[in-house]
Amino acid sequence: MPKLGSTAAYTWIALAVWFGLVALVGTVVVFWHPPFVRSGARWLLAAMTQTIPTQWSVATVLFFFVILSAATFVAVGIHESAHACIGVMAGFRFNSLRIGRLQFDRPFRISLYRGRGTGAGGWASLLPVRQDRLILRAVAMLLAGPLANLASVGLLLTLSYPKGSFSAQFMYVSLLLGVMNLVPFRSRAVISDGGRILMLLRNRARGERWLAMLKLVEEMRKGVPAEELTPAFLAKAVAIEDESPDTVVCFALAYAAAYWQHKNDEAARLLETCLRRAKMASPSQRAGLMSDAAVFQARRRKRVDLARQWQGDVPKSAEFPWLPLRAAAAIMEATGDITGALQKLDEIENQILSVPNQVLREISLRNLKRWRAELKA
Repeated sequence: MPKLGSTAAYTWIALAVWFGLVALVGTVVVFWHPPFVRSGARWLLAAMTQTIPTQWSVATVLFFFVILSAATFVAVGIHESAHACIGVMAGFRFNSLRIGRLQFDRPFRISLYRGRGTGAGGWASLLPVRQDRLILRAVAMLLAGPLANLASVGLLLTLSYPKGSFSAQFMYVSLLLGVMNLVPFRSRAVISDGGRILMLLRNRARGERWLAMLKLVEEMRKGVPAEELTPAFLAKAVAIEDESPDTVVCFALAYAAAYWQHKNDEAARLLETCLRRAKMASPSQRAGLMSDAAVFQARRRKRVDLARQWQGDVPKSAEFPWLPLRAAAAIMEATGDITGALQKLDEIENQILSVPNQVLREISLRNLKRWRAELKA
């Protein structure tokens, strides 16, 4: 039996609490059947049946989907805001939050999200500030979202007020979000809250990899150069290679460290791993890897032919429009056109300055500054 205060003890306590909550909800619904649960379930079923039009027209279709979209937006907002609020209370630093297409970035910057294909209707991005009891605090942050959805359903069921179409659809979406996010699953580049929680509590290596990834990003946010990232965190980040989006991100961080250390063979191996697992990444991450491959071949290998091939693979409609320009700047540098390369870097800087995400913007600008200094030298 582990001593109280050890990581293993906290892991078992958190695991017991999590399954205890699920068991409690299941017991209440399946065995106890309190009156408000029975009446609420009957009302929700009847309300959802009534909200579906029997005769469809343009007006009814528009009304139905407007109400459904509004209910989904509010439910997702509650889910992601709970992650953010509890995460900050648990010692994490808020980075960004997205609800549908609406994105909120630190410090109070609102924009429209231009990416696609992530498989998620929203996210809450937080980075660890403290390192103590990180597993427990991460579990609390992850549990906050689905529990907030389930709590909002319970609260509305207990309140006495005239419930209409919006209330019914909001409770339906909230219930779906709460239950589905407690189920361990992965969709595209997204792992559910339940999947993350079980990973932290059951699979020590994969849990430590995810936490190491968050720590490395936080170090880069603080201004630590890629080549000076903590070796212990990098070792945990690349200790596992599997079919997951975490593999892509972790090996990309290790690639950045090797690239700026001018360890070209190691950087090539790490980048090849990222590209091999790129199908698990989001479209913007895949585009970034293609751009990195072009830059690496041009700047480190002086293989302009391969760099141009990778440049052609970078989507022109990428979420970050400067990615093709990075490849072009690297090719100009490799062919001796330093003036042209510097001009491309100026174009890239102007585009990066408009990025709403503060962490991405600051890290990208620092790397761009180093590249410009190398060209001028």
